[in-house]
Amino acid sequence: MNADVDPAEIAAPSDPALYARRRVMGPGVWAWLFLCLVCVALGAGVAWFGPSLFSPRPKAGDSAISASPSPQPIAERVAPGSPLPLEGGAVPPPASTLPDERLAARITALEASQKTVADAAIAALSVATLAEAAETSRPFGPELLALERALPGSPDLRALEPLSRTGAPTRAGLTTQFGNLAGRAASASRSPGADADLFSRVRYALSSIVSIRHVGSTKGSTPDALLAKAQALLDEGDVEGAVAALDPLNDSAREVLAPWFVAANRRIEIDRHVSAVRADALAELSRVSRAAAPVAP
Repeated sequence: MNADVDPAEIAAPSDPALYARRRVMGPGVWAWLFLCLVCVALGAGVAWFGPSLFSPRPKAGDSAISASPSPQPIAERVAPGSPLPLEGGAVPPPASTLPDERLAARITALEASQKTVADAAIAALSVATLAEAAETSRPFGPELLALERALPGSPDLRALEPLSRTGAPTRAGLTTQFGNLAGRAASASRSPGADADLFSRVRYALSSIVSIRHVGSTKGSTPDALLAKAQALLDEGDVEGAVAALDPLNDSAREVLAPWFVAANRRIEIDRHVSAVRADALAELSRVSRAAAPVAP
């Protein structure tokens, strides 16, 4: 069942204000917005003009210069690395560069001494290469040329230049060559000469067919003794001693040994100059090594 509706409840209201549109922003809201804008404008004005209008005043003690001396030392009041102030405002002189100059001079001296030692060592190695090549029987011109670049102006090198074109037989080769010529030299030493009698000439002619030489005895001054002594010295590698031992031989025997004497003298001369060059190079290397060791600071 439904209750009856009261006609007064469904009747339209008679007040026109009830039908008007409600206002969203009233006077209070507009007043609040106006105050906000005023505050923003004041803040912008203070931020823009504040530093010039409200600048801090300097204190009286900041601009005044104290006449009393500071109890702190000058070194503590000056920033590290800055020059100390001098009386009268003078600029201090720049720091001395003497230690740097000494260091640079020492480095230059070390480099020069090391280069000198290196050059002397290269020369010594070149001499060793030359000596090894000169011991053979072949020419040694290229080795001599390389050493002349390391040791220019050496008189021994100049003396070796003509000898390097042909070289000389080795000491072992000279020993073999002398053994082949010794028998003929012994026979030639017995030549009777142009004034000899018939018997002497016949005996010499027979001895030239069959060469007989006494090789056991090295004592005395006979040709056989001299040749035997020279052979013994050559077996020991003493070419210089063998040449000296053969000096008393007569002209006939020396004529047979003439090619051997030429080769032996070439070998002696080559070895003598090479030994002199080696000694000079080693002496120079020792000298520069001692001089380069104590470099003064």
